[in-house]
Amino acid sequence: MAKKDPSIVTHRLLIRPMTNEEIRTLMLKTENEDLRQAYGEMLSECEANPEQRIWYAPWRISLKKEDTYIGDIGFKGPQRNNAVEIVYGIRKEYEGRGFTTEAVKALTEWAFSNEEVYFVEAETAPENMASQKVLEKNGFSADGEGNEGMRFVKEREETAWMPLYLCFGVCIGTAVGQSLDNPAMGISLGMCIGMCIGVALDASWKKRRKEIREKRKSGREQNR
Repeated sequence: MAKKDPSIVTHRLLIRPMTNEEIRTLMLKTENEDLRQAYGEMLSECEANPEQRIWYAPWRISLKKEDTYIGDIGFKGPQRNNAVEIVYGIRKEYEGRGFTTEAVKALTEWAFSNEEVYFVEAETAPENMASQKVLEKNGFSADGEGNEGMRFVKEREETAWMPLYLCFGVCIGTAVGQSLDNPAMGISLGMCIGMCIGVALDASWKKRRKEIREKRKSGREQNR
């Protein structure tokens, strides 16, 4: 499901999963007890689930030019009901400079590149306006209440089947038309074929997307 040990490069950042040893080192340097405990839980999950560790490990966020560590980001485990939950934190001295927004955008796009992920979720405290703005800038929408605060969600964009298959039909039709010495008829025939395929796939995909949305909704209600 997941790609192995990726590194994401953005305009200003380098983002990559931490090794188990890096997580241990981070735990030793972390003074906040709750945060240290969270890193410990991530490490335990990485060790218990090596094939899925990328969904449990904190991803190191560093400045691309200096390789300076400025925070971390990651997920709360592999997808459930086609959804993953993203978590993130930037060191205080680097707040207010758009780094969090940039990192969330990059990791959300990476999550959607995995075939089974259709939703990326996040939770934030009602008073954490900065975090809410980060999510809103990245196209997340409010989605009720979660276990730890306000819940936000972003859904993967749908595939535009119709334009793809119209283009495909035109190409095929042009080739057929030229072979018959009648390009106009070939293009018309190709467009009809492309439209029919596009309509069929679009209807199938909308049905599948509806089932996925209902599955996620049902799963959220069961977990409350």
